Amino acid sequence: MILYYILAWLGIHLLSAYGCSHLKERSLLRLTHIFKPRDFEGAGWFRVLAVRRWKSWFPDAGGWFRNGVSKKEIGLTRHGGRTRFLAELNRAELCHWLQLIPSPFFILFGGGVIGWWMGAYGIAFNLPLILIQRYNRKRLLGIMQGDEPIMHSSLGVVHLKHKDRGSPPP
Repeated sequence: MILYYILAWLGIHLLSAYGCSHLKERSLLRLTHIFKPRDFEGAGWFRVLAVRRWKSWFPDAGGWFRNGVSKKEIGLTRHGGRTRFLAELNRAELCHWLQLIPSPFFILFGGGVIGWWMGAYGIAFNLPLILIQRYNRKRLLGIMQGDEPIMHSSLGVVHLKHKDRGSPPP
């Protein structure tokens, strides 16, 4: 039985990633208003969760598919690169939300402890990745709106200059 659950999760991950990798940039940019930062996601929210500290532990799977792109290859110093990065953030968040949706079904219909473990896996795997996309989008939209100037950009990592301190955030 557990083998079926593992194969089901593998299928869910691969199908959603494959499907999302075929979405056009224009379609992904239309999703920005759906994924826009919410009021409760202020700087304190991400600071409490220490997203900036642990987000680099996760691999960038953007280049794993033929149509995908690694976020490190996107030039964030140009407007076109920032727009492309925004589309890729939307793609990644959509993909992880699609992967998260089946989690309650494993819990409800999986039966017993194994169903709970499989549901918990889906949540534990996808929720941190969704948080990373939301954190990066909030920062990127700040740059794109001209609220926060770029201080330095290399290998796809953007360090922002705080208006009040003139230094990168802690």
